Amino acid sequence: METKKQEEKKIQYIICRVCGYIETADNADKPCPACGFPKTVWAEYTPRKLNPTRKRLLDLHLHPIAVHFPIAGSALTVGLPILGLLVPYSLGYRLFDFAMMVCLVMPLLVLIGGISGYIGGKLRYKTTTAPVLKFKIYLSVVYFALTLIQAYVAYSYNVTAGNALVIAVIGALASLCAAILGKKGSHLFAGLFGPYVQG
Repeated sequence: METKKQEEKKIQYIICRVCGYIETADNADKPCPACGFPKTVWAEYTPRKLNPTRKRLLDLHLHPIAVHFPIAGSALTVGLPILGLLVPYSLGYRLFDFAMMVCLVMPLLVLIGGISGYIGGKLRYKTTTAPVLKFKIYLSVVYFALTLIQAYVAYSYNVTAGNALVIAVIGALASLCAAILGKKGSHLFAGLFGPYVQG
């Protein structure tokens, strides 16, 4: 019969040494569901102890979810105007109208993503003054400014064949900001040379 101390030492969680996926120990005899490597990749994992309220908020993953919307929106503000130039006018003007709608909501989406990132940084790291976090804040401001300019152009002049390339170029710059923010976010999540960012 095991003593209480031995029971406490039982492994509860395991981590994949290849991709970093965390699983309950009762699945140690199965391959990693994330990367597919055999069961030999598992290692013991001890999660940090967190305040229950803080853990619940972190487990919502609000920022990673919130940033998907502006990323998709930025891509649409590049693709839709260009596609509108390539197709017949009967379809093109509808694409321009759709691009205008996306441009108008983009500042709000970026703002929500930025605020959720700020809150996430405070919750996860208890600071927003670390170098990577500060860089992300500054770049988020640039991203927000680009979407404001894009929304202004779309609202003031509509999206037409005459300014479709201007909208697309601003969208491309905004998409570049989103990509850099995502890359920096992956470094925060897994470290500069963590399995998630090694490619």
